Amino acid sequence: MGVEVIAKPFETKLSAAVLKKAYCEWGEDEERRQQVIEIIRQWVAQQPHLQRTRIDDHGIICFARGCKYSLEKMKTKMDLMFTLRTALPEFFSGWDPLKPEIQAALACGSFLPLPDYDQHGRKVIIMRPGCYDPFNFKPEDIEKASFMISDVMVKDDEQLFVTGMVIVYDCQGFTLNHFTQRPLSLTKKHMYYLQSAPLSPKTIHFIRTNSVFQTIHSAMSALVNDKMKQRLKVHGPEMQSLYQDIDRKILPKDYGGEGKSLAELTDIWKKKVEENRDFLMETEKNLRVDESRRLGKAKTAQDIFGIEGSFRKLNVD
Repeated sequence: MGVEVIAKPFETKLSAAVLKKAYCEWGEDEERRQQVIEIIRQWVAQQPHLQRTRIDDHGIICFARGCKYSLEKMKTKMDLMFTLRTALPEFFSGWDPLKPEIQAALACGSFLPLPDYDQHGRKVIIMRPGCYDPFNFKPEDIEKASFMISDVMVKDDEQLFVTGMVIVYDCQGFTLNHFTQRPLSLTKKHMYYLQSAPLSPKTIHFIRTNSVFQTIHSAMSALVNDKMKQRLKVHGPEMQSLYQDIDRKILPKDYGGEGKSLAELTDIWKKKVEENRDFLMETEKNLRVDESRRLGKAKTAQDIFGIEGSFRKLNVD
């Protein structure tokens, strides 16, 4: 079976200012975009284990920008991302937004990209690990909902791969039960997956922290390298220092901002995911590898993750 590529000409939707930034940083122009698309298509076609993988031009360009147009880095990250999507069914299987458990997880609002960019042009994503009852929800379902929202976001957003993104980690409602009910192995796998992504957050802001925060902070710090640790910023219960980093005009009303409320954002993203049901269910099937056809030794989940606790730390560019 030959590799399936969506033969759709790539047309960038970026503004002139953002395109200028891409050109200044990586020499990106129409010719270079087309060159990298053709090179990666040819490379994918030569990989037996990727023959069932479908990736469109938009996906290739997202990787190119996230990897600063380094072809070798693109190949490594693409292979790793598709491999992990295959090896992590707890995150990347059962992607039907209409399943009751996914509907319930989406209604929690644990992963909420803001519709506007901050004053630096960056995408801002709100993460809320304490927004659900840890005894009534499986953390795997919360993660699935978050990854589904992320894929829908990436499908419709080019700019974040040029200007970057920041994460606001809202700790309100997070209890020790959230921590103990979530297997550490799940957190480790989640962090491991992040290293395959073509884009890392510029900063992770912790807000509305509570007495359990130190446990979260210590656990996360143990899984990342020194470069990422430097990107973690703790604001505590007050918001003034956050406003210095992110324009309050785009922040939710819940944070003293002028943007849509968390409840409104939750409804918006739930509907977006439902509207993209076909896309998500196709993505679940198509962004995978066939390990039986990999040149050399096939990669199993045990090969990737090893014995419990032997994960590598997150690599950040």
